[in-house]
Amino acid sequence: MLPPPKFLALLLLLLPTPEYFTEDFSRGMDRWWSEGGERVWVEHGRLRVEADQPGIPGGGVATVWCRIPHPADFQLDLDAQVLSSSIAANNINLFFCYTDPSGQPLESTRAARASASYDLYHRLNGYIITFLNDKGTARTRIRRDPGFHLLAERFSGQCLEGRTYHLRVRKRGGEIRFLVDGREVLAATDPHPLGQGLLGLRTYRTDLWWDNIRLRELD
Repeated sequence: MLPPPKFLALLLLLLPTPEYFTEDFSRGMDRWWSEGGERVWVEHGRLRVEADQPGIPGGGVATVWCRIPHPADFQLDLDAQVLSSSIAANNINLFFCYTDPSGQPLESTRAARASASYDLYHRLNGYIITFLNDKGTARTRIRRDPGFHLLAERFSGQCLEGRTYHLRVRKRGGEIRFLVDGREVLAATDPHPLGQGLLGLRTYRTDLWWDNIRLRELD
């Protein structure tokens, strides 16, 4: 008797896959560049991002890009912890599969996004996963750019300050799954999936750190 499809899907999420890229920030930010933010630096082997000062240009938002393109089908694991947020946003965002529709490398156009204004990224190709606090409940969304199209949304659980979250994104074709601490929180299907692109770590009105980034290509 064959196991049910839902069980097989969960098993695939847990199986190890070949390693493609890891980052422990022992080399500082050699493989990264930032847009916006009060301050972005490596501290105690973690990527620190301060972005909670809207009174200065770009100070209330930040996007940190990895220079190494990731494959179309992948599993991404990483840790994140919100240290503080003056408006209790606790904003943890992930960009992936990002490219410029014009074909230009994203890093070559970084000056045009120096403010890290959210709408500037909605003109590019890519997906966004948002995990944040919304009046005491975690709000999780998956969107596709260009156009900021909503693919899936859920209000459930919590996104708390001072807690380390283990996050996982798994993309195979048009199937996108997002897990928090080993539990699937949200899934979406894109009938016209994007291919390889760049990974970005994004936040809004939040100070936080990122660490233990591991990206594996899926067969």
